Amino acid sequence: MPTDRFFFRVPLLKVLVGLVITVIPISLLALYAVARTDQSMKEMVGSHFQSIALVAAGDVSQFVTDRVVAVGTLAANPMVSEACMTANAAYGNASPTAVQDRIAGIEKGWNTPASDALVRSIVESRASKVLNQYRELDRRFLRITLTDKNGAVIAATHKTLDYYQADEDFWQGVFASGRGAVSITDILYDEVTKANYIGLGVPVMAPGTNSLVGVVDALIEVSSLFPVIHRAELGPTGRILLLKADGTVIQAPDTNLSMNVKPEEFVALRDAGALAGTRQKGFLATTVNGTPTIAGYATTGLQEHYPKLGWSIIVAQDSREALAPTRVIVRLISFMALVGLAMVTFLAVYFALHRQVDYTPMKQHAMTAG
Repeated sequence: MPTDRFFFRVPLLKVLVGLVITVIPISLLALYAVARTDQSMKEMVGSHFQSIALVAAGDVSQFVTDRVVAVGTLAANPMVSEACMTANAAYGNASPTAVQDRIAGIEKGWNTPASDALVRSIVESRASKVLNQYRELDRRFLRITLTDKNGAVIAATHKTLDYYQADEDFWQGVFASGRGAVSITDILYDEVTKANYIGLGVPVMAPGTNSLVGVVDALIEVSSLFPVIHRAELGPTGRILLLKADGTVIQAPDTNLSMNVKPEEFVALRDAGALAGTRQKGFLATTVNGTPTIAGYATTGLQEHYPKLGWSIIVAQDSREALAPTRVIVRLISFMALVGLAMVTFLAVYFALHRQVDYTPMKQHAMTAG
């Protein structure tokens, strides 16, 4: 039975030209879009990490500020200032040399049984009860010491190692030549108690005046801050690090201050010029131990007011994990673009090898020429 057939013939050259005009631009555009998408994703993730670092840095700054306010409130307690003024008045009109000799005499026997009665009167004083009440209300206060304007201990939550405190640089920082200033030490680690702490000193002023009458010195445990820093959820390779100014880890996953470790993330950021100022924030795509990494960072800003607290936060993650949500789509688009380019190339090669060349036989050409 005869069958009507419809044949549609398209020359291969026209097909090839059509593919070159359409597939190649689309494929190249797709590859460009993939490259831009990868960069945009890195910037978006880096910006997100920077935000996490900023929030954590803000939490650290707020923690320290709250402790300063708490110790300042304690220093303004009437019983504390009264104890300081009473102790200062007890020196009478003695010369500075006589005052120092008196303090030196007590200091000499401070750690002997001869001072037991004096120590008991100090730790059981009304001012010491106030210090203990503050410590009971906030267990982050490990120890609190109150000295008069000459540096002699007049109240404490414990027996201090020394009776005379004014020979310590920290005390002199709070005394500030009689002007009074808030002073904070960098973070320290106590091997005995396994505690991370800072020393915070606040001047005691006479009520209604700017006259310094004493110094409150508190040791404050900071480990309660660490869970707040790590509350952001990251993947298995994600790390949030709290660092000192020199890059030593204060707290990080599987790392603490006692290990005295400087992470590679800090080294990479430092070499790139980051974390150089008191108020820094940003992010960087870098390589850490041969692994591509995205790192966001922020300084706490505490160093502006407390020079020894140049702390910073780094939030870092393996970029392969950080970009995993878009990796499948990006790879699929790249694959399709490359397949399109490969098909056009194959057809071009096929056409070049199999195209027919019209030619005139030599005999016919000779006869025509004659």
